[in-house]
Amino acid sequence: MQKEARPIHASPSDLPDDSPAASASPADAVAGRAVPRADPGSVLRPVEPGPELSVVVPAFNSARYIGETVGALAAFLDRRGIRGEIIVVDDGSTDDTERAAAVSPLAIVVRQPRNRGKGAALRAGMARARGDVRAFTDADLPYGAEPLDRAMHYITDRKFHAVLGDRTLPGSTYADSGPLRAVVSELSSFAFRTLVTGGIYDTQCGMKAFRGDVAGELFRLARIDGFAIDVELIYLLLKYRLDIKRFPVQLQRNSPSSVRVIRDSYRAFQDIARMRRNWTAGRYRSPYLLSLLAADMADDDSAWRRAVEERRADVPPTSTAGEGSAST
Repeated sequence: MQKEARPIHASPSDLPDDSPAASASPADAVAGRAVPRADPGSVLRPVEPGPELSVVVPAFNSARYIGETVGALAAFLDRRGIRGEIIVVDDGSTDDTERAAAVSPLAIVVRQPRNRGKGAALRAGMARARGDVRAFTDADLPYGAEPLDRAMHYITDRKFHAVLGDRTLPGSTYADSGPLRAVVSELSSFAFRTLVTGGIYDTQCGMKAFRGDVAGELFRLARIDGFAIDVELIYLLLKYRLDIKRFPVQLQRNSPSSVRVIRDSYRAFQDIARMRRNWTAGRYRSPYLLSLLAADMADDDSAWRRAVEERRADVPPTSTAGEGSAST
């Protein structure tokens, strides 16, 4: 049964300190209960609508193609009529990435003082994001911008909490990465599935999107600085039993990667062990994400009860035995 539509809410980290709803509990926001009203005497100002979509692009020494990526994303937003923002995080590049990224009024360039890794760059970018849907992709835009349209549909219309590109699904296309990278990638993927992510086969696809409030809370909790942040995000989604949609992607571009296969895979295994310790120690605790699960369960229960009542209403009453017959 398809879930009943629910509004997109702001997570606690999205609310300014002086917001009348900032003091409301996460459960209040999700359940739709009353939150404190603004002072009637305060001056009401027209509120500009925020972006519908934020796209975060971590970039390291990407001057050769980051301008083309920003241009393609800006053209996509214009073509679709989507209010959007493009947040490029220059992760301590030593080339001209920062200047090359500033090619559109929609671009916000965040400069990291030193290279810390994909995870740190994504957290910095998501901290600036304001969109109802918040996505990230790689600096060379390997799957183009069109999958963002599909991701928005799944989150806005189908009410999924997260949408993940998956190169292993039928309909996907991607390039051969060479024998060493392929073997290490397969071993890493097997380990990730076994230890962390269950049946999700492709953890590292560079196309992921989240409902805005979910993104705000996930990236507040995330701690991994390197490329294993993809695994960490999926781990948290699964631990909190949020709704995930996977979809196929088609490779359009394959620029040289800054990932060093053996070194970074070893670090990823260390990060996986750290994730499990973090969960056990309660460092990933989130009352807000728990409240989302509770709201989902309440909605599902209400929808089930309505469906049962509707089916009962459609069934004509049956006659009792002997009713209307003459007595002997």
